Amino acid sequence: MKQNQTKQTIYIRILGAFLVTYLVLMAGFTFFLIDREKKIVTMELGIFARHVNNNVTEILQEQVNSQNQIEDIVKFKKELIRQLSFLTHSGTEMAVFTGDYELIFNTNDYLVCSYAERVEGTKHYTGYAYLNLREWFDDQEITELEHYLSAEPRAKEAGDLSGYSVSLEGFWLDNEMVIPDEIRVVPMHASSFDEEGNVISAGGTHDDNNVIYASGYQDNRDLPYFEHGGIQGRNNPDYDRLSLAKLREMVIDKEKLKAAVQDIISLSENRSEGRRNFFNYQYYLAIPYKNAVDMIDSQEPYSEFWTAMAREVDLWDRCASTLAFVWGSCLLAFIMVAWILARQTYKTYQKSEALESQRQEMTNALAHDLKTPLSIISGYAQNLLENVHTEKREHYAEHILTNIDRMDKIIQTMLNLSKLESDSWQIKLAEVSLNEIGKKMISRYQPVCEEKSIMPQLEGEAGIKADPTLMERVMDNFFVNALEHTPDGGIIRIKITENKLALYNSGSHIPQEKLQEIWQPYKKADMSRGDTKGTGLGLSIARGILESHKFPYGAENTDDGVVFWFKFE
Repeated sequence: MKQNQTKQTIYIRILGAFLVTYLVLMAGFTFFLIDREKKIVTMELGIFARHVNNNVTEILQEQVNSQNQIEDIVKFKKELIRQLSFLTHSGTEMAVFTGDYELIFNTNDYLVCSYAERVEGTKHYTGYAYLNLREWFDDQEITELEHYLSAEPRAKEAGDLSGYSVSLEGFWLDNEMVIPDEIRVVPMHASSFDEEGNVISAGGTHDDNNVIYASGYQDNRDLPYFEHGGIQGRNNPDYDRLSLAKLREMVIDKEKLKAAVQDIISLSENRSEGRRNFFNYQYYLAIPYKNAVDMIDSQEPYSEFWTAMAREVDLWDRCASTLAFVWGSCLLAFIMVAWILARQTYKTYQKSEALESQRQEMTNALAHDLKTPLSIISGYAQNLLENVHTEKREHYAEHILTNIDRMDKIIQTMLNLSKLESDSWQIKLAEVSLNEIGKKMISRYQPVCEEKSIMPQLEGEAGIKADPTLMERVMDNFFVNALEHTPDGGIIRIKITENKLALYNSGSHIPQEKLQEIWQPYKKADMSRGDTKGTGLGLSIARGILESHKFPYGAENTDDGVVFWFKFE
C-alpha cells in the first residue's frame, strides 16, 4: 500500500512538473509566434500598401492637371473600380483623400459590373461601375441574387447544374453607379470536365424560364443606356462583411487620417494597429501621393493626395496549423519523457529502498555475528583478570585467539565484498583452467568430504580468460556452500562444458522465492537446507566477482538437489 502511494506521488509530481513546464514553454512559444507573425503581417501589408499607392499614383497622374486637380473624377473612380480586385486583395479596404482631407473615393460592398463602354475600330473598351442592390431591390430579392452569385453546385456529369450566369439586361449609367433595368439569372449546365472532374465548360439558355429581377426605374435624366452588362460580384467575398464595414469606417474617417499623418518620423510607412481579441488585429496605414510629403509653414506634413488602407488579420488562421502541430507534438514528447523519467525515478526509489533494507539487514547480521565472539572473549578475559580457574589460562587464551580470528575473518570478508561492489578491486586477467581449480577444491576439502561420506565428482575441462585468484574464490564459495547443504552420503558434482560450469549438490531444495535473494549478503534459504556456520557472505562475494567479469550466473532446483552455475565465453 505504501509503495503504491509512493509510486502515485512520484508519477503525479513529475507529470505535474512537466505539465507546468510544458504550459509555460508553449505559452511562451505561442506569444513568440504571434509576435513574429504580427511583424510578418506588418511587413506584408507595408509592401502591399506601397504597390497599391503606386497604382493609385499612376492613375492620378493620368487624371490630374498641372495644378494637381483631377479633371475627370468619374473616369478616375471607374479606373479604380477596374483595379479593385488588386487594390482590395486579402480583405483590404482603401480610400483616397485630397490634400485637404476630402474623401474622393473609397471601397464598399457594392457589386462590380463590367460593360462594353465603347468601340473604336476593332478595339473594344470595357468600362467598370458599381451596382448597389439595396437601392433598387428589396431584402428578399437581394438574398436571392446573392445566392445565385455565390452558388457553386458540384456537377458530376454533363447536364448537371454547375452555377448561374447573372447579367444585366439593360441599365443606365449614373457616373460610376449602375442603375439596373433588369437582371437575368440563367442556370448553367456542365458540358465538359477535366481529368480531375472540374467543369471546364458549361452552357445555358435565355428563355422565359429564366429568373428576371426588374428595378422599375424610369429614366427622366437622359442617362446613357446600355443593353448588356456583366456582374462580377463583390470584392472580398470570403471575408466577414461586418468586419469589412468596420474597416471601411476606419479608412473614410478623416480625423483618423489627420492623426495618422502627424507622425512625421515614420510617415513613409505610417501604420497603427488595434487588437479586437487575442488573435485578431486591425491595421491602418496612411500613404502620401508619390510616397513623398512636403512640410508647409506650420511644419505639418502635406501631400496632394492621401491613400488610407485598413486590413483585419486573423493571426489564428495563420498560426493555427503550426501551433496545433507544435503543441500536440510537444505534449506527446513531454508525456513520454515525463513517464520515462517517473518510471526510472520510481525504479531508483525502489533500488534505494532495497539497498537501505539490505544495509539494515547487513548491519543487524554483522552485529549478531560479532556479538557472539565478543561475548566469549569478554567472558574469558574477565576470568583471566579475576584469576578464576588459573589452571585453564591457556584454554582461555586459545579460545580468545580463535574468536579473534573468527571476527577478523568476518571483517575481512566484509571488506572484500565492499571492494567488489565499489569496483576498486583490480582484476588481472589470465588463462585459467577450471578443471585445475576444481581438482584443487576437491583436494582442499577432501577430509570434510570423507567425514560426511561425500564422493565429489569432476567432469569436463574449459580454459577461460579471468582473474585466477577471484575465479578460485568463486568456485571455493560454491563448493563450501555445497558442502554445508549436502547431507551425509550425498553427492557433489562439478560439470564443466565449453561455456558453462555447474556445481550440483544433492539435498533439499531452495524455496523458489529465495533463489534470487540468496545472492544478497546474509540472505539464507530455508533452514531445512542445513545449519550453516559461514559468514553468510560467500555467495554475495561470488556474485560480485562474476558480475565484475560479466559472467551470467544463477541457481536452480533439480529433481533431487540444487545446481549453482555460471557461464563464460
